Amino acid sequence: MRINVRFAGAGGQGVILASVLLAKAYGLGEDYNISQTQSYGPEARGGACKAEVVISDDYIDYMKVDKADVFIAFNQVGFNKYKDTIKKGAMVLINSTLVESDDPDHYRIPATAIAEEMGKPFVINMVMLGALTKLMPKLHYPAVEEEVMDNFSASIAGINLMAYEKGYDEMEKELEKREKNNTKI
Repeated sequence: MRINVRFAGAGGQGVILASVLLAKAYGLGEDYNISQTQSYGPEARGGACKAEVVISDDYIDYMKVDKADVFIAFNQVGFNKYKDTIKKGAMVLINSTLVESDDPDHYRIPATAIAEEMGKPFVINMVMLGALTKLMPKLHYPAVEEEVMDNFSASIAGINLMAYEKGYDEMEKELEKREKNNTKI
């Protein structure tokens, strides 16, 4: 098994941190090899940014993601730049506040709207990570929660956990709605 995950967005949205937390959490309690890489333009904050995580039950000899099995788009620019590198049937999660897509199979989470409602626009990444946790196989909520606690100071860990939970709950509602409508999951 090999799962190729790509996050795309803009510098300052927490794309890289979300990928690091995913990589660390996936490694807890499961016997997987994990690789995490990242790149961003010279603009840094506001410029194009991507991060990739490879999860495998075998040795990882190639750490890059050519075709994504899982794609998480934080903004329209990132979505547009990498949408053609998604495998057919891939799991696609978009920040529906900032990303438009015509594909009904894409999972939509209004991460920016949720973060702004919380009065903390910097927690978009935690909202998206929470939603992703609900979708990913063998990614355990407590493992990600533990990584959030370990990677943030006590003064901001709580708000990040709250955003993570909101994203998880929002995806749960999305899945229930799809099930009710008999839409492909």
